[in-house]
Amino acid sequence: MNVLENISWKKLGERVVAVDTSNGDYYTFNEVASTIWGAISENKSEDEIVALIMEEYDVTDAEKVRQDIDAQIAKWKEMNLIA
Repeated sequence: MNVLENISWKKLGERVVAVDTSNGDYYTFNEVASTIWGAISENKSEDEIVALIMEEYDVTDAEKVRQDIDAQIAKWKEMNLIA
């Protein structure tokens, strides 16, 4: 998965702000979503992203983390932010 070319983004503090340059829509992600977004932009695998979230936010339920990541990725794909 990767961020689409028409999406320009920047991390501001703990949050990511993304702009779809094809239509001007913009999005602000919360801290956890911003961590996921950054990991995707670094081409990390889903397993690496799960491990990152578990470590960074002191979460112990890997299956729940994976479900939440899958849901976020599906939402971003539906919004045409990532492929």
